[in-house]
Amino acid sequence: MSGDLRLRYEGIYNREERQDDGSIKDLPTRDRFRIRARLFFDSNISDEVSTHFMLCTNQDTNREATTTNQTFTDDFNDKGIYLHRAYATYMPNWLKKLELAGGKFKNTFLHTDIMWDPDVNPEGFYEYYQYPGWTNFKPFVQLGQMVVNEVKNETDDAALFIYQAGFDWNIGKVNWVLAGSYYDWANLENSKYLHASNYKTGGGNSFILESGSLQYAYDYNLWEGLSRVSFQLGQIPTTLIFDYIVNTADNVPSDQDTAYYLGFDLGKAKKKGDWSIGYKYARIERDAVIGSMNDQDFYGANRKGHKVKFKYMVLDRLSFDAAYFYTDPVTDWDTSDVNFDNNKEREHEDRIQTDLIFKF
Repeated sequence: MSGDLRLRYEGIYNREERQDDGSIKDLPTRDRFRIRARLFFDSNISDEVSTHFMLCTNQDTNREATTTNQTFTDDFNDKGIYLHRAYATYMPNWLKKLELAGGKFKNTFLHTDIMWDPDVNPEGFYEYYQYPGWTNFKPFVQLGQMVVNEVKNETDDAALFIYQAGFDWNIGKVNWVLAGSYYDWANLENSKYLHASNYKTGGGNSFILESGSLQYAYDYNLWEGLSRVSFQLGQIPTTLIFDYIVNTADNVPSDQDTAYYLGFDLGKAKKKGDWSIGYKYARIERDAVIGSMNDQDFYGANRKGHKVKFKYMVLDRLSFDAAYFYTDPVTDWDTSDVNFDNNKEREHEDRIQTDLIFKF
């Protein structure tokens, strides 16, 4: 058993909202204090089988997959605790580096936060294998079959299928990880929240009115290429990251189908006195990804901007973290858009987060 407690201050400054006449209105600064509490339970059933659970705080309405925060509000009401993970893994002795898992599991696919928010835990199954026979070059493959929503009166449940392959290559003192992925989101019209723009107000994606209700305007068939290069910059551990995604579904406009991430991490914060600094620039066009599933502090899709993060280990089990976001929409929100009211506050903003994280 293990766990952590995070105490956060979040300030959102220079907020803007687009008005019905197309003009921009300044919004007041938003200040809030938030709490995250998590408990992890991991157990070996045998030398091949293990189980994993996580209980965690979350919002009391919708219980969004992209957050584990509760805000200090609601007149001292108690905070909700939910099942955030529950899965089993099988790692057979007869084939080393094979891993089979099922349940609501930790996202083990190689990714950045322009594809997945760090708090999302998919539901379904995955299969992972890395060939261990070579010392420095280790290819891997991972498959995922995920249930987005089961609909009892429909034959086609909303689902996600992921296919990923790549390698982990040590070239002298440099480590290079490269992966290519294909994400096939199927039958999103049968999702519970996503297709109706009820989940994070649609995440910035394009919607149409169909039979009086909102539906995704396009399918999402996503190709991704991700590269990470790690090395020592003097005495400082350094990682360079590049992620590129394109939605190849039919009829998606060419100026709405692409996302990319450029970033780096310096240092590693593991014990008292350690520090790390990270930076990213991301540009996520409107229908490049499912905007309700990626980094919600960055505001989903149709978003571009910068993030700078800093971490310092005050004690071996206590860290101080800080992050700064400077973000804008890629394209201006159209006031005639059927989803305009859900997106009109997604204009420019500066966001600051400071955290104290206690681990046990």
